[in-house]
Amino acid sequence: MDKKTYYINVGTGEVLEDKGALNFEFEISATEEEIDKLQELFEETDNSSQGSYATSWLPWKVYYSNEANQEYDYYLTEVYRTLHKLGSEQTKRHIESMNILENGV
Repeated sequence: MDKKTYYINVGTGEVLEDKGALNFEFEISATEEEIDKLQELFEETDNSSQGSYATSWLPWKVYYSNEANQEYDYYLTEVYRTLHKLGSEQTKRHIESMNILENGV
């Protein structure tokens, strides 16, 4: 399969082909199959975030004792790991500078 350039906004979970369509954060090159997997990760991140907010107001809850928070963090990390793998050099450098992936990758 041929790879195409996509523009990603992690906050909104958007994957676009038009660079001018919105303020994007990352540029990647991916096949349709890779984009499908990325969109699934965005959906899982969104689904798990709904559960993490339900108990986030409890002051005695420790963030990581909440399973939904752990699940959200896992999927969000997988999103960034995928973006790093598929990203342009600028995208890779930016994600590495965030220090969110183990061993910088």
